[in-house]
Amino acid sequence: MGYTLSTQVRPTEHSQIAAEKTAAAPERKILYWYDPMSPGTHFDKPGKSPFMDMDLVPRYTDDAESAGIRIDPAQVQNLAVRTEKVTRGSLSFTRDIPANVEYNNYQLGMVQPRAEGFVEKVSPFAVGDAIARGTPLADIIVPAWASDQSEYLLLKNQKADAKIVNGIREKMLLTGMPEEMLAAVDKTGRVQTRMTLKATVAGVITTFDVHPGMNVTKDLTVATIQGTDPVWVTANVPERDLHLVDAKNRLRLTVSAYPDRVFQIDSFTLLSKADQETRTVPLRLSVSNPDGLLKPGITANIRMRGSGEETLLIPTQSLIDLGNEQRVIIRAADGSFVPRPVQVLRSSREQTAIASGLEEGEEVVVSGLFLIDSEANLRGALARMRKGGTEHDAEQHPQQAKPEKQAQEADHAGPQ
Repeated sequence: MGYTLSTQVRPTEHSQIAAEKTAAAPERKILYWYDPMSPGTHFDKPGKSPFMDMDLVPRYTDDAESAGIRIDPAQVQNLAVRTEKVTRGSLSFTRDIPANVEYNNYQLGMVQPRAEGFVEKVSPFAVGDAIARGTPLADIIVPAWASDQSEYLLLKNQKADAKIVNGIREKMLLTGMPEEMLAAVDKTGRVQTRMTLKATVAGVITTFDVHPGMNVTKDLTVATIQGTDPVWVTANVPERDLHLVDAKNRLRLTVSAYPDRVFQIDSFTLLSKADQETRTVPLRLSVSNPDGLLKPGITANIRMRGSGEETLLIPTQSLIDLGNEQRVIIRAADGSFVPRPVQVLRSSREQTAIASGLEEGEEVVVSGLFLIDSEANLRGALARMRKGGTEHDAEQHPQQAKPEKQAQEADHAGPQ
């Protein structure tokens, strides 16, 4: 006699297993299907998008209840949505600003006769010539000094009171008579009326207005000489970069004429007033120029380097700038994408420093922002986050339409 062993499950056991499966994985309710590239159009069943060659994705009810934005994981992968973690560190700054080489006005020399006379001889110099300090420029004959020197020599030879003699000598010095001319009078015992005008500083002649035979007055400027060692290098620093101008070793000066050479900066000065139109502050460098390579008028480049304080850093491309507000999109622990307003400090080298709004270790979206932006209006998502998270009325009452009908309507509508 054979026996057949069979196992039967009672109806109550089926119900219990089904209940357990339902409890373990509750079915998500679908509101509608849509194209992520055109989220404003809703469909009542799955299929191909009439706008692009891609499958429609579902919108679930729990998505509408979330403060963030949920996107199908397949779409996230297909459209290369990439995130990076918020890190802590310091920004490194490098700024290049154009500059100009100028004369050193601290070594500006003006040559004047300080007496009336006429020019006897002029040295062969012209505007633009480099000249050393003490180089003779012109010989001036001053007839008026003859009488004062004669009186001085007479009293001196008569051994007059020393106070009177010294008084006359001081008077001649005050009238502009050079000390070396008086020394020649004392040495030779003869009247000296020929005065040699000499360069008072070393530099370049910028004006030279004297000719043989011409009359001169005491306030006539015969020549102007401007110093070239050191030279000044001037530039306009944007206000946002002023924090980089705080140490001489952070500034690097180069010129296009000698690209392989870095010139020594002796000192720098940030002038006291900003330009209100350009929002810049004038910067002046004093630069050694012993070889005369830095010619006034040539262009230069100032590279400013520095680093900021340690703060939170994100990739600059993850920042969404709305003008009056900056924000990022973070990826929450449940996989949704949530817009987050942030306060930006500075940006440098594709990184941005954040003052507030994020925490270290959070994930910000770096690429694929256009997908999330098309998935839901960022302003509306942010408003839902602030108000507690409610879906727009348009999503509460979706437009019921079949993919085929929507495609036909899109074809008939034509370009907008």
